[in-house]
Amino acid sequence: MNSPIAFDTRAIQSLADCAHAHGVVGAGGGGYSLADKLLARSYQTLIINAAQSEPLICKDWAALAHYGQCVLDGAKLLIDAFGLKKSFLAVREEFASQLPDLPAAARKTGVIVARLPDVYPLGYEKVLTREVLGIAPDSPVAQSVLVVNAETLRNLAWAVLRKHAVTNKLITVAGAVAKPISLSVPVGTPFAECLALAGGATSAQFAIFHNGVLAGAPVDPAQSWVTATTLGYVVLPATHSAVTVAQSSDVMNQRLVERRAAFTANVMTGRTQAMSAAYALYDLTSYRRARHLFHGVAASEVRSEIFNIVPVGRARSFQACVAVGEQVRRGQVIAIQAEGQIARHASVDGVVERATADGVALRRVRTDGSV
Repeated sequence: MNSPIAFDTRAIQSLADCAHAHGVVGAGGGGYSLADKLLARSYQTLIINAAQSEPLICKDWAALAHYGQCVLDGAKLLIDAFGLKKSFLAVREEFASQLPDLPAAARKTGVIVARLPDVYPLGYEKVLTREVLGIAPDSPVAQSVLVVNAETLRNLAWAVLRKHAVTNKLITVAGAVAKPISLSVPVGTPFAECLALAGGATSAQFAIFHNGVLAGAPVDPAQSWVTATTLGYVVLPATHSAVTVAQSSDVMNQRLVERRAAFTANVMTGRTQAMSAAYALYDLTSYRRARHLFHGVAASEVRSEIFNIVPVGRARSFQACVAVGEQVRRGQVIAIQAEGQIARHASVDGVVERATADGVALRRVRTDGSV
């Protein structure tokens, strides 16, 4: 096993410093500090995680389809800095078939596309390492594998090569909506705006699941904003079994609850299941994927006036760098996240309405200076 070391090479330290300063965190849902991950140990192999196994969520497809070269540029930064021996781009068959030019582009960067079966839960780091490399996740070799989400690498490339802070997020809005779609929206955009971009809900009464039905959780639509770790939203009718079954005492519903609990217990131990089984068990088969539709949304297109930028990761607290009433510019540092000392940035030009350990709220300033 490789011993953890404190890197002192300028290339790796420079990447880590840039990631810290530009707010690059794990965009696959983890919210970890990329800088801390880079400095944790030596690595020999890179796996770019674009497996996206949460049903109906397709934001990693959007990362490859619309920012593929940026993802590969981020990978090249790591390949050169660490002198990596092997690099893989992990994509499920469902998405790989929609990206015909990807293998050739990846080869130019020294990356091999690993086409994986449509099974759940490939997005988990240990499972992905096993499926791509054929090694036990707790083996010494696995400790030298660096797994980074595709969008995270895009953000790293933008930070290093363009000096762009993380101010926008790739997400998917799917389920009971008129137009399932993947989006790039400013961090802090309210759910209502994302729903409108998906054509609205197809059910008058609905529930939403932040980051998916299986791995995510139901949230209050009125109190949900896109964070630096949002994968997307799945909208379901209020009568859907994923919403109602847990509150029902009906025998058949209780059996379904038990089957779903057993499924989750199995996959958490590393036992993969067919994606079709996950869709069927959670009554998601009838809903369309969003991968063919994408819209990059500029801050000026968002109708909402308030953007809430909140902490992510385990610590979930900020040290605000701005005061209420202060006017800030897009990309300006507005807080330091307690965990990892990661800089967080304004996603729009605005005036600070709230600045606490729980987050920073900005009221957007329009181009003419009005609020």
